[in-house]
Formats: sequence, structure tokens, C-alpha cells
Amino acid sequence: MYYKLICSDLDDTLLTSDGRVLPEVKDAVHKYVQNGGKFAIVTGRMTAGAIPVARMMDIHGEIATYQGAHITDIDSGRLLFSETIPTADAVRVGRYLEERGIYYQTYIGDYFYTAVATDYTRLYGRLSFADFVETKYPLSRYLEENAVCPPKLLIMQSPDRIPGTLVDLREKFGKEFLINTSKPFIIEIVPLSVNKAFAVRRLAERYGLSVQEVVCVGDSENDLPMIEFAGVGAVVNNASDEVKSHADFVAKSNDEGGLAQVVDFFGSLDAPYVR
Repeated sequence: MYYKLICSDLDDTLLTSDGRVLPEVKDAVHKYVQNGGKFAIVTGRMTAGAIPVARMMDIHGEIATYQGAHITDIDSGRLLFSETIPTADAVRVGRYLEERGIYYQTYIGDYFYTAVATDYTRLYGRLSFADFVETKYPLSRYLEENAVCPPKLLIMQSPDRIPGTLVDLREKFGKEFLINTSKPFIIEIVPLSVNKAFAVRRLAERYGLSVQEVVCVGDSENDLPMIEFAGVGAVVNNASDEVKSHADFVAKSNDEGGLAQVVDFFGSLDAPYVR
């Protein structure tokens, strides 16, 4: 086995569009692990919304969440690594968003927080299997009063507004934060020192592996750092043309078991060396 670690995004990559794990995906991952491979989920999701999927798949070891801002042991739930946004910076960005009437939320422990729940709040809760808390007053004020240093701020808007908001936020805060998308209606803001490639590097080093022995699979803009970093960068076919242009391998879509195709192909004993 040449590729000894496979790292996968969760939403729209490992999971189907309606949030299911296909049997062939679970079977391919189990076979790969039984043959000596390592498999890890690397997701933008909050930890509380990602670990249940890992446990449902009977995956062990470490999981990277919040785009790598947190790395957690799946079995014990113990936080192994954490990078957060300083309170003052989170408050400053929050106030900027509030002044523009932009919905956003943040994360504390096993819950996500927002000022007043909207349809976006409830949608996110359903997608991530997580519960939320309403502060009932500006979220920036709550962060300041409670000295919260969050791992991530997340914006939800209609897809037609996302490109303009991305440009504005990157011009205003792009030198301080990593600002990218994970779905057509989501913008994520994380510490500038954090991305999925950072998380994959930590995992590879923990297992004593070189980058050339790693395969990363994703579908979205926030997956690009790890796709470009890995020995093999793969995408599922539902990825955008822009994301596909950075990949070494394009698999079937998430709804067609694309991750299973990647695991079966690159996890085999005679998988070809790509880079």
C-alpha cells in the first residue's frame, strides 16, 4: 500500500446530498483500514456535528473540525489541538457583520450560537445534527461579555449574495483571517494560521508519513488547501469546475459513492504513484 492515509471532507464528499453515508463508502473505508491504511475526516463542521458521523462509520483515531482549528480524539472526545480567534477580533468582525445586517453564528462547546434564530439557524442545525443557543441580543456583545475565543465565525446568505460578501470581507479582513466557502450559501471565517492542509500535515506527522503517502478528497473551496497539499488531490464530480481544475483525480459524485471509488483505487496495493 503506497497511500497510507486518506483524508476526506464530510459534507457533499463523504456524505450524500441528503446527509447519508452510502454502504459502499462505509465498506470501502473499513476494508482500507483493515488492510493497514489510516482514514481521517477533515471538515469545516463543528466537532459536535462531525464526531457522530465518524462513530456511525466506526472510524477511530483523530478528526479535524472547523477546517483544522480543532483536532479531537474520536473515541474519548478529548481535544488534542485548538486554534481560536481572539475575542477582540471576533467582536470586531461580528460588529461589522451586524452593521450590514448579515446573519452569522459562532461556536462554543457542543452548541452554535446566534443572536436570533432564523431559517438559516434551523437549516444549519438539521445539516450538522447540532443544537443552537440564541443570545437574544447582538452576538458580538455576547462574545465580548463572556470573553469567547471562537474557532470560527460562519455566515449564511442566499447564494447570489455570497460572491459580493466574499469580496468585501476579503478586502476588509483577508490579511487577518482565512475566509472561504464550504457551500454555495456559506462563508466561513477561521484563524489565518488554520486550513485543511495544516490539519492533514499534523495527522501525517503523527502517523510518521510523508505528504506523498497521503490522499485528500473534497468538493469545495475550503478543501483546496488539502487537495493541493496531498500526494494525490481528488475531488468528487459534484465539485465546481474551479475546484476540479486543482485535482489529480475526479471521482464519481458524492451521491454515486465517489469517495468509495477513491478509497478503492488509491487504497489498493497496486495503486499508481501520481506525484
